Amino acid sequence: MRRLPVSVRLIFIRHGLTSWNLAGRYQGRTDTSLCAAGLTEARGAGAALRHTRADLLLTSPLRRARATAEVISRSLGSIPCHIDERLIELGFGEWEGLTQAQVRWRWPALLREWKRAPQSVRFPGGEWLADGLRRVEDFLRRPPWAEGADPRCVIAVTHTGPIRLASLCAEGRSLAHYRQVALQRGAAYEFYWDPPGHLRPVGLFPLT
Repeated sequence: MRRLPVSVRLIFIRHGLTSWNLAGRYQGRTDTSLCAAGLTEARGAGAALRHTRADLLLTSPLRRARATAEVISRSLGSIPCHIDERLIELGFGEWEGLTQAQVRWRWPALLREWKRAPQSVRFPGGEWLADGLRRVEDFLRRPPWAEGADPRCVIAVTHTGPIRLASLCAEGRSLAHYRQVALQRGAAYEFYWDPPGHLRPVGLFPLT
C-alpha cells in the first residue's frame, strides 16, 4: 500500500533582477534574461540555501527564473531541477515592456482599478488575476512530487505573481488583498505544504 504523503517544506524564491526590473517595466510573460546584478542575487540565494537540504528544485519556464534555478542547483550540489509551467508569471498583455508612467498615460482608469480592486481587472490582451490563482491552486493540489518519493524540502523559483497568490492561499485571503502582499527583496517565502494541497505560512527565509 502506498505511503500517504507527508508535509513538505516549500520555499518560494523570486528570480534575480533583470534590466526590465531596474527600469521599472512590467515583464509578465516576456522572456527577459538576468542582468549582472540578477546573477549576483542568484549566487547569493544559492549560498544562503546551501544548508536547507533541499532535494527538489522547480522553476518557471521563463529564462530569468530558469537561470536563477540553474545557479541555485549548482550551489546545492546539482539537485534535480524541473520546469513547472504553473509557476509562470501573470500575463500582463499590452502592459508588458511599459513603465507604470506609460501605463498610466494609456490606461489611467484601468491602472487605478488595478491598484484599488485587482481581482476585477483583466490586462489588455492578457489575463485576469484569477487565471494565475487557478494555476497556483492546481500546483498545490497536484504538486510534481505527489506521485513519487516525498521530498523533505522543495525550492520553487518563480515570480511576484505566484508568490503573492501562494501567500493568499496560505492565509485564506481573497484576491482583493493581492496588492497588500508585500514582497521583500533578499528573502524567500517559506511554507509547509500539507496533503491534499494546503499551505501553512512559516515566514521569510533570508537570502543575504
